[in-house]
Amino acid sequence: TGLSIEYDEDNNTFQFHQLPVCHNIASFNYYAYVCINDAILFFGGWNDRYGDNAVSKSMHKYSIQENKWIIFQNTLPKTLRYCAAILSEDNHIHIIGGEDENETSTNEIKYTIQYWIRVLKIKLGWINDFNKIVINY
Repeated sequence: TGLSIEYDEDNNTFQFHQLPVCHNIASFNYYAYVCINDAILFFGGWNDRYGDNAVSKSMHKYSIQENKWIIFQNTLPKTLRYCAAILSEDNHIHIIGGEDENETSTNEIKYTIQYWIRVLKIKLGWINDFNKIVINY
């Protein structure tokens, strides 16, 4: 499980909350992540638990408010580990540094947040509507 820690500066107290971890990335580490509003986006990662030396090009979203994971069908253009993600003022995510499975340094990758939000709203809206239709029949 994951862990969320909140600090209340007024009362000088901590609150701890256990969070679910997406099974697809539970064994991965060295991924990039960035927090946007109530969501955390995860990019790439590395799993060498069983000698696999698996490097991922997957992208995941964790919604803090909904306590829910989403696995993006679209992936990064190449595998990525040992990198960092930064959200810029112009609403772009910059993934900096990192290596692929061949330990080759990668260039900066830039994604527009509005595109992902638009894609997710369309897909999630369709799924919710579809579920309502199925339940009615």
